[in-house]
Amino acid sequence: MALSHQYENVQLTGQHEHDQDPDSSRSSTEVESLIGEEKSWQAQQRQRKSKRSTLAGILQSSRWMLDTTLLLIIIMLLLRNEWKESPPDQWQLLGDMTGVGPRFPQKLTRFEYDTSYAPMNSSEFFTDEVLQKWNDLMPKGMGFQWVNETHKYHDLPKPIEWDEGMTVFTTSVTHQLHCLFAMAQTYFGLASGHEIPDDHHWHMTHCVAYLRQSIMCSADTALEGHATTFPEDNSGSDGWDATHVCKDYGQVMEYLESVRAYDDQLIY
Repeated sequence: MALSHQYENVQLTGQHEHDQDPDSSRSSTEVESLIGEEKSWQAQQRQRKSKRSTLAGILQSSRWMLDTTLLLIIIMLLLRNEWKESPPDQWQLLGDMTGVGPRFPQKLTRFEYDTSYAPMNSSEFFTDEVLQKWNDLMPKGMGFQWVNETHKYHDLPKPIEWDEGMTVFTTSVTHQLHCLFAMAQTYFGLASGHEIPDDHHWHMTHCVAYLRQSIMCSADTALEGHATTFPEDNSGSDGWDATHVCKDYGQVMEYLESVRAYDDQLIY
């Protein structure tokens, strides 16, 4: 009995020390705190990963739009460079290719029968009224253009001899009209016995060659129908009532007068 009592009074020293150790209690709290922080960090990482995945998905789904947009931009840039480098795009049909003259608007024009420039009575060609109509076809300056700062242009022909300090060229349309008048003058002069210029032979030879090439250059392909003014036994086409694509001649005259080298207005 005495031995049993002694054992009951014996305390477990190790257990008491463990229960009373404050350091041991703090260590347990720190571990739990670290575990909590680890879980929080992992949650943040998962959230960031989820955001990155969402952004990547958006970019992936819209990639075809980006590719298409870039492709269209590249095509547009290539076309723009092609248009800039294409010389024919800089020229207007039957226009100036040196860079001096502007581009003129076009309009539809119907050819009509008009004998006021070439009367049926040959002698009437030399009346003041008819000659004035021919002169009125010419702009002031007769198409002779005064061109300044020639270094800005290219492929200019040799200038016409003119007053010192002036660089002057003529214009094809007024040259053609002059040649047509000279041919009419020669024909009506011979037909009516009227005096004609002494130089008519070489002049006519020149004008035939010049107008031939001018007509071939323009190569007007407008459709023409049955004759309306020819004699009954002629079933061809006289060209009247056909519609043509033409430059606005009024604007051509305005331009030529604005750059004229002098003020004469004669078609001779």
